[in-house]
Amino acid sequence: MKRILSVTMGGLLLSFASISIADNTTPTPMDKNWTCSTNASSSDVAADKDADKQMDNTPKSAADAFAFAAKNCRDCTKITCESDND
Repeated sequence: MKRILSVTMGGLLLSFASISIADNTTPTPMDKNWTCSTNASSSDVAADKDADKQMDNTPKSAADAFAFAAKNCRDCTKITCESDND
């Protein structure tokens, strides 16, 4: 009987902890402050250098930042995006 009570109490505690964690999260805004980068190799072409610099230094919406990175991917195999939202 003690075992059943112990398991039940543990389950309730876990449930309350999960609810508490879920209530404290806020969605990440997708409309601003995103930068994306690629793992493309370095380029000597001025337009490629400018695009790489713009990717690193110009926050955009998530969709725009990803689209810009995809457009300037060159030989990349990976695009990484980060949110600068607080």
